[in-house]
Amino acid sequence: MDNMINLIKTFSGVFLVLALISWKADKSGPWVTTKGNRITLHTRPLNHSKTPSPDSLVIKQIISEQEEVIDYVNQKLKTNFNGPVEIFLYNYDEAKEKIGTNGGGFASMNGRQLFFTFYAQPVFNTLRNREEYVGVHEMVHIVTLNTLGNITTSFFGEGYANALDGNYGSRIENNRMFRQRNDSTVARMKLRGRLLTPSELLYNDSIPPRAFYPQIGCLVSWLFDTYGVEKINRLYPVKRKNIEAQFLEVTGESFVEMERKYMEYQIIRQ
Repeated sequence: MDNMINLIKTFSGVFLVLALISWKADKSGPWVTTKGNRITLHTRPLNHSKTPSPDSLVIKQIISEQEEVIDYVNQKLKTNFNGPVEIFLYNYDEAKEKIGTNGGGFASMNGRQLFFTFYAQPVFNTLRNREEYVGVHEMVHIVTLNTLGNITTSFFGEGYANALDGNYGSRIENNRMFRQRNDSTVARMKLRGRLLTPSELLYNDSIPPRAFYPQIGCLVSWLFDTYGVEKINRLYPVKRKNIEAQFLEVTGESFVEMERKYMEYQIIRQ
């Protein structure tokens, strides 16, 4: 157990960082393949490498988790995605070589496959009040690719994933790993004078992920609550140069007015 906690400490700060990229994953076997209703999970055999592979009980937990996550995302976005999805789960010590990271994973551009790192200890999501092995973020990319269109901006692509996930990064407390909530992270950023405007989140490509992900997640969550998810869904595939004009057409309110209301909302929450 102590060895596993030490292992967790090495990547807790970057857990679930990667999102949707064009990395060419190495899918060479051996794999243990287990099928659920919509999820097909590929895991490494026991004793495949120096770090653990999931056993049969954990495999069932992960499939159940991701089946429920599909329903959760559909409910939040008012979509009707029904799979199928393949998940390739790599042991921690091989993941960086095979998928480019051992700090999470990514969704494929074809919208049907997830590639992720297996951590022997799940992480507790305080927003959803449950333990997670793979979580919500990557499944949001799968659902949106299949129902709302291709990702054209990080503003909505990562905004949707971080809004529904509600977390970025993780922390260790009493030898247990917890996700870090976006709203709590943004509250700390506000205290340091680092709150970004919607315009900065839309147009500034140099914002580091640790600042961009929690803030865009909070903004898009607020957009859902303020204008309704159905309207924001119409903006999801719009190219960045057209978003301001389309925002007015879809919501009846200008992007500038939305920005003013959002910044006032954040000030009130201090």
